[in-house]
Amino acid sequence: LEGQFKTGESEIQQLIAQNKEQYTTESKLQQTRQQDELKGKGVDTKRIKAIDEHIEQLNADLSDIEKVRDKVAEYKKDKRELIDKVDENRNKKLLLDQQVQNETEKHRLQNTQLNVEISALHENILILKASLSQSEEDYKAFVQFQGTEAYQTTEAAYKEIKDLYKTDKHCKGLIDDFNRSFYAAIRRLDELKEAANSFLGNFSKQNIFNFNTALNYKQEYQEFAEQLNEFISNAKIEEFEKRINERFATIIHSLGKETQELMSKGGEIQAVINNINKDFDNKNFVGAIKKIELRLDESANKIVQLLLSIKKFNDEHSFDIGGMNLFSTVDQTSKNKKAVELLKQLGKAITESKKDVIALSDSFELKFRVEENQNDTGWVEKLSNVGSEGTDVLVKAMINIMLLNVFKEGASKRFKEFRLHCMMDEIGKLHPNNVKGILQFANDRNILLINGSPTETNALDYRHIFKLEKDANRFTRIKRIITNYAQV
Repeated sequence: LEGQFKTGESEIQQLIAQNKEQYTTESKLQQTRQQDELKGKGVDTKRIKAIDEHIEQLNADLSDIEKVRDKVAEYKKDKRELIDKVDENRNKKLLLDQQVQNETEKHRLQNTQLNVEISALHENILILKASLSQSEEDYKAFVQFQGTEAYQTTEAAYKEIKDLYKTDKHCKGLIDDFNRSFYAAIRRLDELKEAANSFLGNFSKQNIFNFNTALNYKQEYQEFAEQLNEFISNAKIEEFEKRINERFATIIHSLGKETQELMSKGGEIQAVINNINKDFDNKNFVGAIKKIELRLDESANKIVQLLLSIKKFNDEHSFDIGGMNLFSTVDQTSKNKKAVELLKQLGKAITESKKDVIALSDSFELKFRVEENQNDTGWVEKLSNVGSEGTDVLVKAMINIMLLNVFKEGASKRFKEFRLHCMMDEIGKLHPNNVKGILQFANDRNILLINGSPTETNALDYRHIFKLEKDANRFTRIKRIITNYAQV
């Protein structure tokens, strides 16, 4: 279609060109005919031609005028409105320029202010975005924090809203601080427990400071720490030291005095032993036992030895222990420490011995020396080391008879003839040859022995022999069987 359109358009343009050319040719021919016709009628064709040329010129001028008429009108309008008003417009321009300048400055100021506001808004937007992002992080951190031990163990304590809890810190930062504090508190509590247990390991349950040594719970450890802090801050250690010094000084003085009283009995015991040894020498035993001798030695009892050490320390430093006094020396502190150490050793020894009482017999060691059939036992602590079982019984009986005789003589000052009856057990273990001897040994000291042994021995060794039997009512009846009048 486009090719057909172009072909048709080209044909039409050719046709138009042909028509114009034909019109021009015909127009010239018509003018020539007109000139010829006018000339034949006597018309001045030159003049007409000149007039036609002049008309063409005028038409050309009119055409030119027509072309510039609008411009002229515009020029006149512009002249009227502009050129004629140049001064007025110049003044207006100056005013308008000033207004433009003012408006420009105003615009600049407003633009600057708006830019500042826009910048502030951008900053606020950035702050809000950062705050929103921080809030999202805080929310996520709090949701995660709710599942931790730190939150679950402390949630109830901080549910109440208080002005004290208000802060500008972010939640995530607070959670981090809380976690650090929480686990630091756990770590410090563990350190506190370890330190407290190590510290309390030096004290007994009944310690003088009244410290609780059986701590189990967190509150108990905290209370102990506060108690210990108060104890140190208020310098209570000095007060306790003063009390302890006074107390242990009193204990040392008391122990020294009582130990002195205990050991003062040693002279009386030695006198008894001397009397026993003298008694055997005066009235010897005729038989296997040639000699019995007793000796008093220092006690091997650990408690007694410590008591003697305390007595000696008290005698030497009685004015240096306890609190300060007029007679205290510069070395009082070391003396107090030494006194406390002695008391600790004594307490430990008492605990190990599990005895509540120190008897007089604990204050000395009694040793024996027996000569039997040319055999010397030397100094021994137990009679079981003397010899055979029969010999042990014999020696024990002789020592008891001599001991009874010593006390009998001290008790019978009003009576010169003072007799004592004694029951002798296990006499059946003695050899028959020693039965008569032990009876004579006792009778020489006015001690009459009663032998309840079921074993039959030589009847003539005794003054009387009785038989004990029960009757129908189960009463014991005593019947004399034999009396040796030679011994009566």
